[in-house]
Amino acid sequence: MNKLLKLKQYLSINDSADYLSATLEETVSVADIYELSLEGHLAISIRLTNQAYAKKVDLASELELTNSEERFGLAQAIEVDEQVHIFNGLYDLAMIGEERFELRKLYQREIEGDSPVLSELSGFYVKYEGCIYKLLESLPVTKSEESQISKEARLERLLNSKGLTSQSQFDDPLTVFENLSINEIEQVAELTSPFNDGENNSSIPLDRHAYQLVLKTTELQRLISQINNSSISDISEEKPIHPPEKRSYLKLISMFLKQYDFDLAKKGNTTSLSTMLEQAGLSLCDNTVRKILREVEDM
Repeated sequence: MNKLLKLKQYLSINDSADYLSATLEETVSVADIYELSLEGHLAISIRLTNQAYAKKVDLASELELTNSEERFGLAQAIEVDEQVHIFNGLYDLAMIGEERFELRKLYQREIEGDSPVLSELSGFYVKYEGCIYKLLESLPVTKSEESQISKEARLERLLNSKGLTSQSQFDDPLTVFENLSINEIEQVAELTSPFNDGENNSSIPLDRHAYQLVLKTTELQRLISQINNSSISDISEEKPIHPPEKRSYLKLISMFLKQYDFDLAKKGNTTSLSTMLEQAGLSLCDNTVRKILREVEDM
């Protein structure tokens, strides 16, 4: 596997678990990989199996005003511009939206736990060259220059799926329409001559995102190197926290939760806190957060 790995860009999640188990000489399960990713130790990627379209976004924190007091809220993903980007290949998950929720569902399924509640941002987000992009569920169709490239790419892909090319619509338009469904004909018409006046933009629905969850071989090697290069003190068992010290930590946590009117009994609070931690650049799996909240409640 080591020699073959040099030629591979990625491994499936199952193959990654097998490879890590063999290399680290201890059992690494698929659930372990999901948990490592959810806690921020391992970057899972997707391999898009069909063409996707995306817009670059910036994350901005949102403050909710309740009783004249500021409270933590979910971040907002704000589109940077109107440019539509065409995506093919490998992309890291941004772990802020529905892509993180999908991993939480897979993790809970592996450990036979309860189904999680969606608390992440709406939409599926990936990282590319240090920026965050939101995958689109529908393609904006306008007369702007920003829209032209994505329209041409969508048209070409639609026609290619029928064994045709964009030139076919000019050489033999009758054959083109004979091979397309009514919905596809409407899409071709919309892509070649958008039904808008420049002010009222239209859009066409896109196929559901098709992808495979994978781990880049470079990411696997990074993790293995990090583990192997850890000092003895880093990998030694952590010293237990003495009860008085633990109670002090729990009191601090309780104080902050009360300050923000956080209801420990409210359903879904575990996933809400996990998302807030993720947006603050920190990571804890739902089970860990749930355990801490239970200890705070029992204090």
